[in-house]
Amino acid sequence: MRLRFVHFAYLLVLAFAGCTDEIIVPDKKDLPKSGERVAVLCEGNFMWANARLDLIQTDTGMSQLLSNVYEKANNKPIGDVLQSGLVAGNNLFLSINNSGKVLGLDPYTFKQKKMNAKLKSPRCLMMVGGDLWVTDLYANRISVLDTQDLHLKREIVVPGWTEQMVKWGDEVAVACYSGKVLVYDYLSGVYKRSMDVDSGALYLAVDGKNQLWVVSSVGSKGGVAAFGASASAPKARWLTNAPLGNIYPSADGNSLYVSSQNKIFTFPITATSQADLSILFNPALKQLYGYYFNPLNQVFYLADAKDFVSNGDVIRYPLQQPSQKTTLSTGVNPSGFVLLP
Repeated sequence: MRLRFVHFAYLLVLAFAGCTDEIIVPDKKDLPKSGERVAVLCEGNFMWANARLDLIQTDTGMSQLLSNVYEKANNKPIGDVLQSGLVAGNNLFLSINNSGKVLGLDPYTFKQKKMNAKLKSPRCLMMVGGDLWVTDLYANRISVLDTQDLHLKREIVVPGWTEQMVKWGDEVAVACYSGKVLVYDYLSGVYKRSMDVDSGALYLAVDGKNQLWVVSSVGSKGGVAAFGASASAPKARWLTNAPLGNIYPSADGNSLYVSSQNKIFTFPITATSQADLSILFNPALKQLYGYYFNPLNQVFYLADAKDFVSNGDVIRYPLQQPSQKTTLSTGVNPSGFVLLP
């Protein structure tokens, strides 16, 4: 996946395309609370303030998309560039990158409960030791927020743009785009060490053997590195001749999934080179801009940004029953998904 909103210059020369039909969201009191509920994060376009939060609800094998659930619950737009989301406790936390804010919503009604609108360029979210950590594109800091009201408790100075975070045993790994992974104690948040990886470090995953996998992507190249538990040097590391996207462990933790060139690839946790990658499936999308894998039911959610201006599509793809694939229309530049309670 590319740095989101790098397409801004391209977007300025395109006419805004027509919207596709949407399913109308029922009254807030009627929002479904059963079945599988997945939030769809649509970034919108940089500086257009057209980000959108949708909901996919699947029950007894049937899926429907409920559009614009935040705006309809709060009578206001969500902001500019909806970046990432996280469910923690009775909260759905969202980072709105170019609006410089983090929101806390009720995960059932999507009513806003709290907000911090004083951040610089928030990216990814993670609960660490009872606090909400927020990485940032420009601030050179990780913001540590109190989950009760999202006030800033402290800041952690970091060397540049930070992106995904993941719990790795009793530690927290933080991807740093400059080519490092920063490691902190999970309970105390105390810095422990850094590990060198390829430039463009963005995505992290931990497999069934507690190995940390780091995916980097810059321009037309990608990189993968694997670290054993508590290690500082990689046990495997290779470059790819194509950019890479997000990475997830399989349901049993013995293999991993990574996106590249509009396809989903897989490789075993014993992989040592690009030759170990194989295509898991080709969803036949125009622009795979992000995806999520739910290990509980082995369902992929795929985001098709199409031309980065028109409304996109989301595809619900059951790995064990691909014939039951469902395609639904969503907002502009869908990129992320959050499994809801």
